[in-house]
Amino acid sequence: IARELRASARQPFTYYLRVVGVAAMLLACLLFGLDHGFETGMGRELFWALHCTLFGAIWVLVPMLTADCISRERREGTLGLLFLTPLKGTDIVVAKGLTHGLRALTLGLAVLPVLTIPFLLGGVSWAEALLSVVVNANAMCWALAAGLLASAWSKAWLRALLGAGVLAAAFFLVLAIGAGWFLLQALGARRTGQYGTNWDYVLAAGFGLVINAGGTWANYSRWASVGVLAWVLAKATLLSLLVLMAAVLAAGAKTRRSWQEEPPSQRQVWLRQTFCTPVLWLSFFRWWMRRKLERNPIGWLEQRTWSGRLVTWGWFAVLISIYSAVLTDRHFLDNANRLQATMTWLLAGTMALSAAGSFQRERQTGVLELLLVSPLGESQIISGRLRGLWGQFLPAMGLLLAVWSYFSSLEPNSGTAGAVFFFTVTFLCVPVFGLYFSLRCRNFLSAFLATAAAGLLVPVVLPELLHAFWLAYAFPGPYFSELRSGGLAAVCQGALGALCWQRLHRRLKRRAFPLERSEG
Repeated sequence: IARELRASARQPFTYYLRVVGVAAMLLACLLFGLDHGFETGMGRELFWALHCTLFGAIWVLVPMLTADCISRERREGTLGLLFLTPLKGTDIVVAKGLTHGLRALTLGLAVLPVLTIPFLLGGVSWAEALLSVVVNANAMCWALAAGLLASAWSKAWLRALLGAGVLAAAFFLVLAIGAGWFLLQALGARRTGQYGTNWDYVLAAGFGLVINAGGTWANYSRWASVGVLAWVLAKATLLSLLVLMAAVLAAGAKTRRSWQEEPPSQRQVWLRQTFCTPVLWLSFFRWWMRRKLERNPIGWLEQRTWSGRLVTWGWFAVLISIYSAVLTDRHFLDNANRLQATMTWLLAGTMALSAAGSFQRERQTGVLELLLVSPLGESQIISGRLRGLWGQFLPAMGLLLAVWSYFSSLEPNSGTAGAVFFFTVTFLCVPVFGLYFSLRCRNFLSAFLATAAAGLLVPVVLPELLHAFWLAYAFPGPYFSELRSGGLAAVCQGALGALCWQRLHRRLKRRAFPLERSEG
């Protein structure tokens, strides 16, 4: 534990994480103030927004922080050295989990000054504050369990990261179902009304308890006493601790078995040959990959493996499945914009994830040094990698934007043309942001957060700030709103993307980036 704490204390990102958490909470306060204002009595609504921000940050950051804690030891060959000591597999996992749990706890402590703002506005009770603390503590246990399990079962950092994300999503659903079940058992079905199926019932109650959607905590406090809610939270906390203990034991057993690298088992070889080896149109596939290699060898690195091609066609298959399901609903057009905006944001986040890890892989494997001494120039390296990233997400993004444009043409006054234009520019600019920060930042997590902030968050928030300034100090009217919906965010994103392109070319030309291996 002392070794892990010293190693974590030497990493600059440990301290940057607190700044990121406080900045996210302050941004949530700013956006809330632009929409609702900071009037007396608005503390409960602001507290709900801050709770949702912190709750979401825990589910995103904690699995990403923990996903590479054990897999990095396996890649660097230091896991076997730890077993030369009296340590057991469970001891190693406990030390890793305690260290990263403490880093997550410092994130919660850093945002406490921001959480006092709703209390100053008034309307927030201490029971709601205690409920928020317990719910976030439960989320931290589940998110930590997801990261430890993914790190113990994967050696490659990308697989560990994806596994942590999938497990975190599954654990969030399980937590919501468990909390909703405990709550309904405590309140009784007659107190909350009979509507929908039983699972709809449980999910609605669970999401209301963990997210406080629509201020449901105030309703629950009217339906049940403080003792009943405390008993519900006690059972949910006990379930979270049991899951965390089970995850530690399972990860410890897996770490003990996998500390010595062995060749793939017969089952793994069969699975790879069955599901990851092309079997149809082999001549066309070889010609197509050879053509990609000859025309764009830098972009070919993104799609030479089955996992890279899985990202391309996996997203395409997911979108076709979703559209095949929702288009059968006669009320699809009522919520079409919300669904398509959600899918586009998720796809943009996946693009940021892939772009932020692009040059990170080359730095770790030594491929970047080979590229720099090759006859290729800096502009060819950048343009080749950008074309590779664009080609990787072109089928999914093209399908999504084409369908969205078609449905927006059916409703000319829906105001979705600006959103389609913004996400088109997003598709072009996000890889530029990702490549720049993957070259500038030392570790992947900081590169991804910087890409998401500069490429997705700032272009959306900056027009809102300009809109507030326009209404406060300029001429109030609909002109700025029309300009904002017409693509001011896209213009801002394009300008920032051009700046990142220039700085990326300059940094690559001057070799102004770390070539040593990243430190997790």
